[in-house]
Amino acid sequence: MTTDSPAKILQRTAHAVASSIERIFEELQAVEAELLAASAHMPTIPETTNFSFLQTLFEDLLIRNSPLIEGGGIAYQPGALKDADYWLEWWRMQPTGQPKFIGHDLNSGSIRYYDYATRDWFKVPAAAGHAVAVGPYIDMGGIDVNTVTLALPAQTSHGTHVLGCDLSLSALEGIFLRAIRTTDPSIILVGRNGRIIASNSSRLVIGTRVNVDAATEAVPVAPGKYDVLPWNLLVMDH
Repeated sequence: MTTDSPAKILQRTAHAVASSIERIFEELQAVEAELLAASAHMPTIPETTNFSFLQTLFEDLLIRNSPLIEGGGIAYQPGALKDADYWLEWWRMQPTGQPKFIGHDLNSGSIRYYDYATRDWFKVPAAAGHAVAVGPYIDMGGIDVNTVTLALPAQTSHGTHVLGCDLSLSALEGIFLRAIRTTDPSIILVGRNGRIIASNSSRLVIGTRVNVDAATEAVPVAPGKYDVLPWNLLVMDH
């Protein structure tokens, strides 16, 4: 427990959360730089094999940032590749501590078709033109759990692709709780959609939507970069 004031708790927690997320965005930007450099020497309409070097980059990124990051990869702009209208490469950390490629059904005629181009984690950063944290949302692409995706657009000469990483909400909540160090008052971390990302109260469950107007105090996690990290810390009445 802590005797710190709510204002100090919120400030400390905002810094802990923001710094953790900013580190992941910096690593995604490093992958983006590699992609942009390589794409400058690719054919006008490249093939999926031209991007094979990304596998090692993403596997290393996941290993370095586990357990905070559960998965990551790249979603290509539809129609940008010669040998595939849609293409998604995603890796997910396994209990062995190694990443594994996760296949998605990209056949539009299939009942399990995963139309990633219509998902917010693809559309929002592509439309915004900058990195952004999307969610939490239910990932229907194979894991069917609440997740948050950190995503950024890579604007190449052959299309705008999206690089992303899926956060482990349990690991993020651990960072959140270690910073708060109290259960009173009730504090939650919410995304732009009003859904809970982390909580120090058993009554306020991850993934549920809350009335943000009911908060007695609200503090942005990254006030200078709210367009990138649109999260708030809310103090809620019991």
